Amino acid sequence: MLPKGTLLLFTCYLLASTLGVSQTIPTDTIKNINPEKQLDEVIIFGVEKKQQKLLSSPHSITHIDKNQIQNLRIWDIHQLKNIAPNFNLAHSGDNRNIASIRGIVTTSYDQAVATYIDGVPQFNLDTYIPQLNDIESIEVIRGPQGTFYGRNSMGGVINIITQSPKNKPSLQADLSLGNFDQKRASIQLKSALIKDKLFLSTSYLYDAKNGFYTNEYTNASYDKQNQRLANLQLRYLMKKNWSLQATIKNYTGKNHGAFPLNADKESAFKNPYQLSQNQTTFMNDQTNNLSLILQHKGANTNITLQSSYQNNYRYYDNTLDADFSQFSIIGIFNNYGQSYNNVKAFTNELRIQSADVKNNKLKWSTGLFQYTNNSPTKQATVFGKDAGFIGVPDTDFSLISYNLSNTNGFAGYGHGNYQINNNLSLQAGTRFDYENRSLTVKSEYEKQPYPAFPILSDTTGQKGFLAFSPKIGLNYAFSNQQLLYITYSRGFRSGGLTNISSDPSQAPLSAFLPEYANMYEIGLKGMNQKKTLQYALAAFYNHVNNIQTPFLVLPDAITITKNAGTMRSNGFEWELTAKPMKGFTFQYNAGITNATYKTFTAVSNGTQIDLKDKKQIFTPSTTQFASATYQKNIGKQELWSNLQYLFTGNQYFDFANTIEQRAYGLLHAQMGMKFSKLNISVWARNIKNKRYISYAYEFGAVHLGNPRTVGIGLSYSIL
Repeated sequence: MLPKGTLLLFTCYLLASTLGVSQTIPTDTIKNINPEKQLDEVIIFGVEKKQQKLLSSPHSITHIDKNQIQNLRIWDIHQLKNIAPNFNLAHSGDNRNIASIRGIVTTSYDQAVATYIDGVPQFNLDTYIPQLNDIESIEVIRGPQGTFYGRNSMGGVINIITQSPKNKPSLQADLSLGNFDQKRASIQLKSALIKDKLFLSTSYLYDAKNGFYTNEYTNASYDKQNQRLANLQLRYLMKKNWSLQATIKNYTGKNHGAFPLNADKESAFKNPYQLSQNQTTFMNDQTNNLSLILQHKGANTNITLQSSYQNNYRYYDNTLDADFSQFSIIGIFNNYGQSYNNVKAFTNELRIQSADVKNNKLKWSTGLFQYTNNSPTKQATVFGKDAGFIGVPDTDFSLISYNLSNTNGFAGYGHGNYQINNNLSLQAGTRFDYENRSLTVKSEYEKQPYPAFPILSDTTGQKGFLAFSPKIGLNYAFSNQQLLYITYSRGFRSGGLTNISSDPSQAPLSAFLPEYANMYEIGLKGMNQKKTLQYALAAFYNHVNNIQTPFLVLPDAITITKNAGTMRSNGFEWELTAKPMKGFTFQYNAGITNATYKTFTAVSNGTQIDLKDKKQIFTPSTTQFASATYQKNIGKQELWSNLQYLFTGNQYFDFANTIEQRAYGLLHAQMGMKFSKLNISVWARNIKNKRYISYAYEFGAVHLGNPRTVGIGLSYSIL
């Protein structure tokens, strides 16, 4: 049986076929079409890390501009869920997201979907910034991007581009208030310090809410939190087409209840947003991202040199409740000072590309990439006075685990696009990555007030990994508004060494191999001659080897990664944007994914089980996004409104497919009035107050998606 909404998807396909570029219109008629009734031409940063037209890029890319970000009320990365076909985001309440594209899922600290901000990689799940502010556009690139982006982009890439300053000063201030004591305020200031030479961009964001969960044990809000994001950017235009850009981003978060979880699915739905935990603590999250980008645009060659430093310090003030109950059974403690749990990453990239010269048949890119990553963690599993409830013979003691990780790597890549004739072009590229990982582990037993004594002394493991990421494809342009492409691309997720945990049966320092995705894709994208309809159609087949399977070791919540088998993923995608009349824009993006394990074994309660033919976790059978935006001038004012519907198909959260969330839909709406400098709006998300699982752990703990939220916004801008 076809998933719900599939009929609508194919109806859109027939509509595109009817209204597409095959329709012939006299040239003089096209010239007289009102531009306000046409779709704008979209320029993207794209796969090749340079500006190009969306319709000339032979890749599956969803582009979201700053107007859509406002109309859709996108405040953080999680709210990008479903906007791109076969793109899903799950969150457990700690402001980090599990991303899935076409069945390729981020399930550990080694991502499967990479995130970039202004061309700089957000190295891992710790160093990336979840909040969005001062954004020019967002691109969701689907499919393996190993050639240009390398490690951990085997599912795709999220490209975030911030707004750039110009000579004319600009100011924008926003304030939003909502239920659950939601408060969000931001300010953005841009100006030229020296006309045509030196530009400044700065912004600040504050976001806070009481949270959705109530702790019945303390009779107080559980996940009350606030977040702050500051950004400072300087851009200097030098002589001879050189430019230098320096950016500093600082993110801080304080979350009183980082993991609002119920012990199982039944209790989560029986008493939604209610829990009872006796151990409460704040999670403190501090992230700094610094980058320096030197660029040269020449007559024949463009050069980009970029360096970045990222660090994240995340810790709990006190002991985190790990048994999700009102008893003192198990907790997690990691507040050991900044020498631990403080991730640092350095990246450097040199990229040389051919300039976009007319009549140049060969366009090429080549580059070198280097990185280091240092991640020292120290964490205690605390067994409290009630530890006997789970059969532990001792009480009031801790098992302390040390995992001191150092990673170094470098890569070289090259890519070319050769124009065979006016219509046909060939693209090909490859990348070689080498990574060396070193991990030192040790463990201790501690029973206060006595000093801790070692169980396992310092033990170090080291392993090197080599990856090869080719890409090849053919592109056929029927016109400058319609492109057919077929590609093969490969991506990978880094290999590594397993951490030490409190489970003595799980040996540390065991190597797991890189995971590879080999994707074949055929796509068609274009726009009709009236420029009132834009579409993209794609079908894909993906073969994944050496699946990296994370097994959560309880009670210390440390992930042990192993290679467990192979997977096949195939599906279909559709994107449609239409402007049938002045002021009205309709968008419908949808996808179907069938991701199934072909060989897969796991161990449960000491018994090996065969999970062949089970579905991939965090992968809905279908994702569908429909959005209708209407804008109308009333005198000097503009009335605007937006209605969204997000449909998510059946998905599973555990490898055995026992924790299931059946298909559901979410309805969002926003409307407002724009004056010359002022914009007043009201918004509502999850209007029907749908209860659904956003995240679940293999052992059964469940986090529900956000309930209904409503609010009002006020924006003042001088542009």
